[in-house]
Amino acid sequence: MRTAVMTEVRKPWTIKTLPDPRPQPGQVLIRIRASGMCGTDLHAHHGVMPVPLPIVLGHEPVGEIVEVGAGVDGLRAGDRVGVSWTQKGCGRCRFCQERRESYCAEAQTWVHMGGGNSELMLAWASGCTLVPQGLSDEAAAPIFCAGYTVMSGLRNAAPKPGERVAVLGLGGLGHLAVQYAKALGLEVFALTGSAAKKDEARRLGADQVIVAGDDLGRALLDAGGADVILGTTNSAAHATQALRGLRPEGRMVNMGLVDGAIQADPMHFLSNQVRLVGSRQNQRRDLVEALVLATSGKVKPMIEVYPLDRVNEVRDRLEAGKVRYRAVIKH
Repeated sequence: MRTAVMTEVRKPWTIKTLPDPRPQPGQVLIRIRASGMCGTDLHAHHGVMPVPLPIVLGHEPVGEIVEVGAGVDGLRAGDRVGVSWTQKGCGRCRFCQERRESYCAEAQTWVHMGGGNSELMLAWASGCTLVPQGLSDEAAAPIFCAGYTVMSGLRNAAPKPGERVAVLGLGGLGHLAVQYAKALGLEVFALTGSAAKKDEARRLGADQVIVAGDDLGRALLDAGGADVILGTTNSAAHATQALRGLRPEGRMVNMGLVDGAIQADPMHFLSNQVRLVGSRQNQRRDLVEALVLATSGKVKPMIEVYPLDRVNEVRDRLEAGKVRYRAVIKH
């Protein structure tokens, strides 16, 4: 199988031909059709997120099961599936018993199994989710990280009918956050520092676009504030500013790996009873809901598609901020 292998930190990934793997009990072998590239791949590339080397990256994989290991129930050869970040827990700890395997100290992820930047990929069957008919491989791939993360963030915010959601950051996560919030029938504001993104944010479904200057929070308050802020930015300064734009009992859900500490005004927190919530991929039903909404056409990932041979170029484009909005490797 052909695969892109990361052998050193901050060095080009190498296209190699490796032996085809075989699934062990409880595993499946997937012929990958599409694999999304995520900002977390950049963290691994630069050593910010330590991973064992050499390694095959890619945690937004979609493909067809070609072989099933012993003891696998519910999946069969020919099924089209995607693979979640967390695939399997120890099965015995409290978190596993509560079906919250992502908190298990012995959880198995793509880091242990190898990722989707390869023609073939091994995965634990428990980490696979069927891809609905009518959703292309390329469109489905980003849902397995970006879409899943956004839907879990929305559910963790627990928005009520009539509440206003503001999306901070209009990148790979943010462009999906606007669409998912709108698909759930919520009033959606897009909060950006770039006037160039105003028209595009409206096309994505934003009811109003706030182009802020030096103070995102003040600009949001001047527009009436928000009950929920979905933070998808990597800027701690912007997140700190936006936090001040919450209405009483508002919630800011941070889904991005920000570049510093988010500063909170104690008086604002106390007097308005606002909350700052960290959020990542949570319950499996969030992923299934995200896939269903994408299949219905209510959400459409905006993607750029490239062959595996250009994987280093894609990574460099992503790092330079030139990808709009998700990059997908097509196998």
